[in-house]
Amino acid sequence: MIKYNIREEYIDEYVKRETKKKMRISSITLVIFLIAMFAFTSSYGVHKILMPPLSIVFLIILGIIYASSLSQIKNIIGLTYFVFSDESISRLLDKEKLNLMNKVGVSRNEHRYGVKFNQTIKFNEIESTSITSNEIIIKSKNYDFFTSNGKISIPKEIENYEVIKSEIINNSDKYKLTQTNV
Repeated sequence: MIKYNIREEYIDEYVKRETKKKMRISSITLVIFLIAMFAFTSSYGVHKILMPPLSIVFLIILGIIYASSLSQIKNIIGLTYFVFSDESISRLLDKEKLNLMNKVGVSRNEHRYGVKFNQTIKFNEIESTSITSNEIIIKSKNYDFFTSNGKISIPKEIENYEVIKSEIINNSDKYKLTQTNV
């Protein structure tokens, strides 16, 4: 059994990339909401009054989401590690060391939505593995798109990433490698 952490010097780079993903999703959601508000208010002629302050409020909300996401994601990433054993791959989060805000968030997501931060995928349960320029994505047969349960993403910032990547490429049948975009 081998345990890998995210390399300390690359945590900030990984945090920025993950925050950008979160911001992209938040921005798309807010833009769709603003478009819907514009469509509903334009017929009454109040869109000229309502839309500028509403847009400013949404920009402030995006700024708050960005600022809070940076520290929260950094805390989670710093306490996440990956374990490779003879029969499985695991992503584990040391929940005891999380800050209070993340403890509440992780607990809420686990109980309300069923999101599992600690995941183990056995080799015989792997559906597919793909290698992109930033990460290795391993999906199990019971992968859930909405909760990301059954999916382990191994970032390029992990210790010995190139060794792990070559191991997966050399054992492509074991990992069910489907795509390599490197």
